[in-house]
Amino acid sequence: GSNSYFFITFIIFSFVDSQMKDIQLLFKSSKQRRKPIRVSDIFDIVVTIYKRTLDREHIKLEIKKTGSPVVVKCTDAILLQLLINLFDNAVYWLSVVNIEQKKICVTLDGDNKQVIFSDNGPGIREDDEPYIFEAFYSGKEDGRGLGLYIARQLLNRMDYSIDLAELSSEKILSGANFVINFIK
Repeated sequence: GSNSYFFITFIIFSFVDSQMKDIQLLFKSSKQRRKPIRVSDIFDIVVTIYKRTLDREHIKLEIKKTGSPVVVKCTDAILLQLLINLFDNAVYWLSVVNIEQKKICVTLDGDNKQVIFSDNGPGIREDDEPYIFEAFYSGKEDGRGLGLYIARQLLNRMDYSIDLAELSSEKILSGANFVINFIK
């Protein structure tokens, strides 16, 4: 009857509404002018945002820097969106595992213009690997699943990339390892 129709419409609407917030970010961040940005500066901001959460969850954050600073032509919004997503995912997965020493390790490699974001959470199931950058995919219980999709879309727009680590040299910790390349 009309009641169930109304209910379904409402569910679709509230779902679309939550997605719209993410999609608005896509448009906002593409309007900004690109400028050279030191990635570690944006990191500092995001670490400040997450500091209390990391302390509460007893997650140790380690930042390794090699070579010159990673400077990229990008926008603040895109880098913030990217890093917040990566921290969000890592914190979520580390909060559901029962391990002694929870860790996030970020490697800023200026010589290769590369950032590796690693955690020692449960990692990504092999079956899920091909899908994690697709729209609406999420391994989380409540996941809306646009985070990594949007991060990749925004980076691609700048001719940059984000992928799962494939080389053993890029697998820093035992969980999920993401490699961001800031080279065209």
